[in-house]
Amino acid sequence: MDAIAAFDLTKQYNHKLALQGINFQVPEGRAAACIGDEGSGKTTLVRLLAGLRRPTAGECSVMGLSPAFESARLHGIMGTVLHSARLYANMSIADNLRFFAGMQGVTRDETVERLSFLLHRLDIWDERDKHPKELPTGVLLRAGLARAVIHRPRVLVMDDQGAGMDMETAQRVRELLDYLVQEEGVTLLFCSQNMNYAQNICSSFALLHQGILLARGNFESLRIGGGVRLKAALRLAKGQAAPAGFRLEEGIWTREIQSEAEMPKLISGVVEQGLQLYEAKVMRPELEEIYRAYLAGGRRREESYLESPRTSSTQPNPSPQAG
Repeated sequence: MDAIAAFDLTKQYNHKLALQGINFQVPEGRAAACIGDEGSGKTTLVRLLAGLRRPTAGECSVMGLSPAFESARLHGIMGTVLHSARLYANMSIADNLRFFAGMQGVTRDETVERLSFLLHRLDIWDERDKHPKELPTGVLLRAGLARAVIHRPRVLVMDDQGAGMDMETAQRVRELLDYLVQEEGVTLLFCSQNMNYAQNICSSFALLHQGILLARGNFESLRIGGGVRLKAALRLAKGQAAPAGFRLEEGIWTREIQSEAEMPKLISGVVEQGLQLYEAKVMRPELEEIYRAYLAGGRRREESYLESPRTSSTQPNPSPQAG
């Protein structure tokens, strides 16, 4: 079952299209990311899924519910993290969580257990009696996540929490999200412009740019579709001659390859040249590099275009979504 689905989802503000005909699905129990630069439409997407805005055209659903028309039912099974969703300033962190748990009908005993678990897991237990104005940004981000999942939602939608987090907060947030997906079966949609952080959390990705869905799929299908190749990396003894086809980058000899299957032959060739090899590995690109390749058109699509002059579309075709 798809926990989140969008069909030709479009949102226009005045005369500007924030989202244009978006189509994607997130299977139940999976962690997916929607990535893109600022202004790509990520926040608009989160607001539509949370029922805070209505689409101009198309539709979306969360666990089979329409955010636009069934928002009350939806909020009982969904958690949302938005920059605009603030904790109450005149209440402590613990009191905020108790309040939001009560709003969702969580019993007192369940609230005590859940509150303790979340604050310890996020390492902010010692700050539980402090008010938001007394806390640094990292603690507030963690408390905001705790607020969103205090009622054990089945779906969690987050907006751009990977941007600007300190290292400790980023680690704690990632650990909790991994737990929620793996142990509680939560479906996660993580919307962020911090692409490499999202890469460490999610298994499938939707690439947004100025409201347009460029492509979607798992990491490998997007890498191939964007024409971004792997690299073979060799560390040789100092003073060794250049291996055939390799170039030196920061002390490491590198060469683009189509797949890992090329490595044994490359290593054999280096050994046959009489070179002293210390280490050989495959270097994989990061998600941001793949995203930039799609913005640039992708080397693979460019080659295809040159081979077929009648091809008129330069828009990347969506890759199949990871199942």
